[in-house]
Amino acid sequence: MIDYRKLGVVSEKPHTVFEHEGKMVAEHVFTRDGFSDLYSILYQKRAPTHEVKVEAFESRNKGFPHEKDDGVELLKRRHLKTPKHPSGGTLLESRKTLFFNDDCTVGIARPDKQSDEFFINGDCDELYFVAEGCGVLQTIFGEIDFREGDYLFLPKAVACRFRFAHPLYLFVVEGTKEFGIPREFRLSQGQLRLDAPFTHRDFRSPSRLLNLPESENPPFVVKKLNRLSKHEYTEFPYQVIGWDGWCYPFAFSVHAYQPKTSSVHLPPTIHTVFSARGFYMMNFVPRILDYAKNAIPCPYPHSSVDCDEILFYVKGEFTSRKGIEQYSMSYHPCGIPHGPHPEKYEKSVGVRETNELAVMVDTFAPLKMTRAAVSLEDDAYHYSWNTKEHL
Repeated sequence: MIDYRKLGVVSEKPHTVFEHEGKMVAEHVFTRDGFSDLYSILYQKRAPTHEVKVEAFESRNKGFPHEKDDGVELLKRRHLKTPKHPSGGTLLESRKTLFFNDDCTVGIARPDKQSDEFFINGDCDELYFVAEGCGVLQTIFGEIDFREGDYLFLPKAVACRFRFAHPLYLFVVEGTKEFGIPREFRLSQGQLRLDAPFTHRDFRSPSRLLNLPESENPPFVVKKLNRLSKHEYTEFPYQVIGWDGWCYPFAFSVHAYQPKTSSVHLPPTIHTVFSARGFYMMNFVPRILDYAKNAIPCPYPHSSVDCDEILFYVKGEFTSRKGIEQYSMSYHPCGIPHGPHPEKYEKSVGVRETNELAVMVDTFAPLKMTRAAVSLEDDAYHYSWNTKEHL
């Protein structure tokens, strides 16, 4: 997804006989957009096709959206207190979608129990932002060590499993198409531009191959059309000895992001980190603020008539909002002007830096809010701009 990478041993030339330890190796070609986009080739001891059982997978948590899950009628600004969503269980048990449309979903997960099974998202690419916790992300491409502040990107259909010692707090985004590095950050040959907000060196692909004990043969849970099925094999099907290519999972630390600043306030697009069909992602990191005389560092009130906006507040002092807590999530739909609370707007004048950390999703199609999101809502938020001194 970033550049060409290789791990382990691969054949001298693709699609030719390759032997390892006296046995012929199976070549597994992992592609995107049919055979017309990025791909990687995994070399495995056996092709991953020897299933012995498939059945519906029932989870106590219905964490994925369906059309009937739309539980909202009124159009208004919203504030979700996501810590109200109870932690506990595995990743799939604790995961909850809060907003969705045909291009993406946005939600959270608060697992405190490791899953035995591997999970495959057959619908979407996935991005996990690690707000709390650390551990190892196990994938068929190998293992990635992760820590607080990391984005973890999983291409569609890549099997994964989280290993951790302490509970995780995850902000989760799915993208149906073209999720990855914005094209405006790349040269035509694929290299990241010198003025991009990150470098190739900032992205961490798997550092070691997955090497499970021979006795371990976990099942795979696959999501397709938001339904889950469970698949079992005669033995673990992804015994990979090496791979190379451009399609693989990766980690990127938000602390490696290089923020831009200006003499006067610029639109939030300068904070872009990832993009996909139908939406962009931004992150707001500690930075120097606008420095011109009489500059107003706080975002200006605005009507983004083609965008819905979701902001996940991770930590720090939030420049534009009052009443926001750690892990709050705000939702500002197109059709309603929004912006900073008046007190915050005026008090920002003269402020030279901010220590806020937040992640934002801007969509170009309206989002639907799930019933799970309604249960976390601060009902007073929409009216919190009506302070007495500004009535």
